[in-house]
This record gives sequence, structure tokens and C-alpha cells, in this order.
Amino acid sequence: MTMMFITYSNAIDEEIVDLVKMYNKGYTKFRGVQGEGNGEPHLGTHVWPSVNNCMMVVMENKNVNKLLKDLHILENKFTGIGIKVFSTEAKQIY
Repeated sequence: MTMMFITYSNAIDEEIVDLVKMYNKGYTKFRGVQGEGNGEPHLGTHVWPSVNNCMMVVMENKNVNKLLKDLHILENKFTGIGIKVFSTEAKQIY
């Protein structure tokens, strides 16, 4: 199992949810996440009004590359809107 942590602009939330649901049954979503990275800050303020959403997804390893490919296609479709994905091995302990 792999745990993926996906950070993306809230402007493409529906598209991200649709993609994740193609390959996985469930997810946990964090809305209105603020932060700064390599591009424009996403702080939810008057000066920097945009915010991100984050999604945590635990999925079968066989579907990871399929989802990553579709996320890359989505990022190219919406130029200027970044998608960042981090992953680690997931083990259910409870």
C-alpha cells in the first residue's frame, strides 16, 4: 500500500476528486490549506487570496502510476496551477 499526499489549487478540486475516485475508493481531504512554495503564495489573504487543498490517499501500489499519469495530464491542462504529490509506504497499524 502507498500513502499519497496531494497538494493542489482549490480551483481544480472537483477534477482531483474525480481522478482519485477512478483508482481508489476513499480519501481524506483538507480544505483551505495555506502555504508558500516555489510559486505564488497561497495564503487566503487580501493580497494573496488563493488557497490550496490537500488530499491524503492510501491505495494499492498497482494504481499509483496510473493516478500519477492522470494527475500530470491534468496539470498540463490547467497551466499555471501546480499539483504536488508526495508518497510513502503505508501500513495500517490499528
